[in-house]
Amino acid sequence: MTMAGVVDPADEHVRAMWNRRKWSRFALMYLAMVVSAVFYLSRHPPVWETVLVLLVAAVTAVLGMRTTFDISLPLLNRLSSWLSYVVLLALCLLLPIFAGSEWAFNSIWASAATGWIGGRWLPLRLVAYNAVIGYIAWSQDLEPVLVGWLAVVGLMVGFFCRQSRVQSDMFLELQVSRRERARLAVAEERDRIARDLHDLVGHSLSVIAVKTELARRLVTADPAKAEQELADIDTVVRRALTEVRQAVTNYRRPTLAGELASARRAAASAGIDCRVESPDSWSLPAPADGVLAWSVREGVTNVLRHSRATHCTITLSLRDSHAEVSIVDDGVGPGQDGRGNGLAGLAERARALGGSMDSGPHQDCGFHLRVRVPT
Repeated sequence: MTMAGVVDPADEHVRAMWNRRKWSRFALMYLAMVVSAVFYLSRHPPVWETVLVLLVAAVTAVLGMRTTFDISLPLLNRLSSWLSYVVLLALCLLLPIFAGSEWAFNSIWASAATGWIGGRWLPLRLVAYNAVIGYIAWSQDLEPVLVGWLAVVGLMVGFFCRQSRVQSDMFLELQVSRRERARLAVAEERDRIARDLHDLVGHSLSVIAVKTELARRLVTADPAKAEQELADIDTVVRRALTEVRQAVTNYRRPTLAGELASARRAAASAGIDCRVESPDSWSLPAPADGVLAWSVREGVTNVLRHSRATHCTITLSLRDSHAEVSIVDDGVGPGQDGRGNGLAGLAERARALGGSMDSGPHQDCGFHLRVRVPT
């Protein structure tokens, strides 16, 4: 089962495959038991002995099925399975001693259970067990060729069941790993959407709040300027709607040049003197450019919303293997701890590229944000 109760077709395919292998193996074991019963009944044993022997043979089959595919359950059931295994070994050894050598072939139930359980000294245990069965059959005058064939079949069944157990465990581990990867992918996508929406909506709402306040002050003093601010608000809202849709579909990747230009306009609307220091031109890989763009957006949003600053400086530095953007203002900072959801998201973005982020009070006054990523 996967999330929301949906059955994974891959899991169903594996389950169906193992059911086919399990029941085909059981069918061969039951066939061996029926053949042994036919040879035994051809000797016309007493009725009471026949009933007892067939009942014991049926019990070995039940215990064989119980032990072979029920050993990896919780502790109480595991103890029960080990007890079943011990009883199975005893019955498979006693049955040919009591009822004749034809029942020696019924010992494949014990060989299969031994291989499935595994553990230390498995080859030695299989050889020892089949050697005892072979000796019992030989002591009851079973032909040497059949004794050899009995030992070979028992060893083959045991080792094949061991391989099946290993493969079954591997398939289970792969299923668990695949489900865990799917869960982590969903969590990662949820975190990405949360970061993008926080950065996009937070920045847009901050700009809208600043421009709305400015338009309200200008509506009587300068109606034309107020109308221009309202037009800018409409543009910001429409752009925010487009960016939110892009963020949900993972197509949104802001550009550093665009965010630097937008930062100047947003700061100017709030009456903040914003100075941008950057090279005349630059070329960064798309992931690095995107992280630095998000950094500028988040940093300027914090300046607009929290800092009460009058000056702000954005500096882009390019080195041989790293690019760095820093935002410094002369305000009061984004809060007491200075690490809200937006800054935490920036730190995650930077670490994903092998970069770093640090923020905190500036040495003189105000607040600084610095993001550094490899190029």
